[in-house]
Amino acid sequence: IKDADFVFYVSAMQTDRCHKGQTVAYAAHCQQETALDRPIAGHANLCPNSISTKPQDLDTLLSTVKHEILHALGFSVSLYAYFRDKDGRPLTRRGSIGKPMVNKVIQAHQWSDRVIREVERRDWKVRGNLTKKTVKIVVTPRVQEEVRRHFNCDYLEGAELEDQGEDGTVLTHWEKRLFEYDAMTGTHTQIPVYSRITLALMEDTGWYVPNYAMAQELIWGKGLGCEFAFKSCKDWIDTRRARGESIHPYCDKVKKDPLETECTDSRDSVALCNLIEYTRDLPSIFQNFDQIPGISYHDIGRFGGSVSLADYCPYIQEFTWKSNNIVVRGSQCQFSENM
Repeated sequence: IKDADFVFYVSAMQTDRCHKGQTVAYAAHCQQETALDRPIAGHANLCPNSISTKPQDLDTLLSTVKHEILHALGFSVSLYAYFRDKDGRPLTRRGSIGKPMVNKVIQAHQWSDRVIREVERRDWKVRGNLTKKTVKIVVTPRVQEEVRRHFNCDYLEGAELEDQGEDGTVLTHWEKRLFEYDAMTGTHTQIPVYSRITLALMEDTGWYVPNYAMAQELIWGKGLGCEFAFKSCKDWIDTRRARGESIHPYCDKVKKDPLETECTDSRDSVALCNLIEYTRDLPSIFQNFDQIPGISYHDIGRFGGSVSLADYCPYIQEFTWKSNNIVVRGSQCQFSENM
């Protein structure tokens, strides 16, 4: 296509991959230019059985498409190793054929620790214990600057990547626990926003100059400090309780009938605490309570937030009514269909 900077192919087929988990769509780049490795073509597939075309879900659908475009443009395991600095120099050493080395485990080119660094979080607090948690963090300059400003934490290494989910989710999205409704987390659970942190990642590819005036504000975690960014949600909950302070943005009210709803902080949606009971104990790393009001101590291990990607941390969340994975009605107040 003459004079095109990027060609994006879109399909809508109910493929085998659509049946994995709750996949709504997926994307990848198809081709890169030879000079600076920038993606010049990409493809996305939207899973028809998982898409709602109701008016109240149009914004979410559009956000899904934008989300997939950003994967094809650079936010992808298959492209991290090709990131460049502001002067166009590769951040990852190239091999004899001019490409980064291949990591056969992840089946992608291996990036350097100038792009993503593995960090160990010690004294990670879980139910009845302290353990260690290893996380992978994007440490590129603009991302580091923006994430430190967001959390108000001057020594935060960078932005943590998702460590759960299947291929296409793990390492290819922001960590849900820390960036909840940023549009580039692994699942949409509230009205998604495209934050300065996400735009910073696109700038740190070395291929784009984002317009930060177009960034949307991410309230989740904003200004909550290093204590929020470095610690488990259990640590945050316990510390705040001990001080007699609100455990916001987390919660401890079990979701049950009749639903006990409240307003979101922005007061534009009805919401509820997504703390639910599972059929069996959660893995110990995800057990975030020693006590829950009204719940027996012996049963607490089965309780956690309904969003697994958020490390089962429970929080106040908008909700929807679904039938066959299709949204019937939502809880956003701006749509008359939800009333």
